Amino acid sequence: MPSLFAPKVPDNKANPLFLNFRDSPAFRPARVLMDAIYSQYRDKDGSFIQEFQTRGFSARVWELSLFAYLQEAELEIDESFVFPDYVITAPHPMAIEAATSQPAENAPKVQSAAVSSVVPSDLVEGQRELVFQVAKALRRKLLHRNAAGLAYWQHPHTAGRPFVIAVEAFHNSSSLFYSDAVIIQYLYGQRPVGEHDELGTLTIKSESIGTHHWKGREIPSGLFDLPEAADLSAVLFSNGSTVSQFNRIAVQEGIGLSEKIIVMRLGTCLNRDPNASEPAPFEYIVGEADAPYESFSQVLTVMHNPNAKVPLPDGAFPNVAECRLEDDGRLSVISSGFHPFTSITQILTSAKRHEGEVDEQ
Repeated sequence: MPSLFAPKVPDNKANPLFLNFRDSPAFRPARVLMDAIYSQYRDKDGSFIQEFQTRGFSARVWELSLFAYLQEAELEIDESFVFPDYVITAPHPMAIEAATSQPAENAPKVQSAAVSSVVPSDLVEGQRELVFQVAKALRRKLLHRNAAGLAYWQHPHTAGRPFVIAVEAFHNSSSLFYSDAVIIQYLYGQRPVGEHDELGTLTIKSESIGTHHWKGREIPSGLFDLPEAADLSAVLFSNGSTVSQFNRIAVQEGIGLSEKIIVMRLGTCLNRDPNASEPAPFEYIVGEADAPYESFSQVLTVMHNPNAKVPLPDGAFPNVAECRLEDDGRLSVISSGFHPFTSITQILTSAKRHEGEVDEQ
């Protein structure tokens, strides 16, 4: 099996993000792990490595992370079909298509995988853009038809099975900053409003969202309520399937370590206090005894469509956070383990300290 890093294109035509990742000593563990995972991956159209090294770098990292999760969760993949990306046969049959939001053709090129500032300059504007970009990525998959006019869920091997779009946002350098909460609000058309009583007890109510606005444009909220989404069983969302994720997991497992390396992760995570209205901060050194164990599932949230023609069974994606609309109209998000909302990863090697990369939010 060829390496992901064996040159397919000259450096002057390669993605700067790929070159930074390929050449950085700090990311050697990630490179070794990614090659090991890719050796088990079936490149259906033969273009994976070339796209990984050029314009499709981020999308292919996401696809490889998703594949690693499916293996980790022991979901059986039928490799005999080209479309959609993954056809799961057991334990819960389903079809999964991966999607990403990408920069516009004329957007400035990002020169490094590292991000020095993890907080966008305009949080509200960034949230609005995220909704529009993810909505566009989802709609593109919902409207896609092959040469025979079939949607992803209309093929003989997918008909009658739950159809899931797995999406991650890469449209700008801060798109990974935003958590699943922003996408939940768009999909279900409501936002939570919390109130504390005099005893400090938190009560959560829902506020309806009619439309989303960004740069003079408007789209309806509540994708799951729209007829066009009836064949969409769920959305699987990630904002942390990055090269830093591969690096942390590799270091945690002792893979690809050729020099002393210290990887620190810090950010915010789900607060288990039922009366907390803010996330909890965290900070740890990867691989230490008291550090949370990281898996590929940790950054994933599945959001169930309550109006789906073919619902996705609860637990179909093991060990991920699950969001659903309860019978009383209340949204619930259940996560059994450590669930990060936002984080950066900082790497210290014998050579230098490397900048932090924004990964999960």
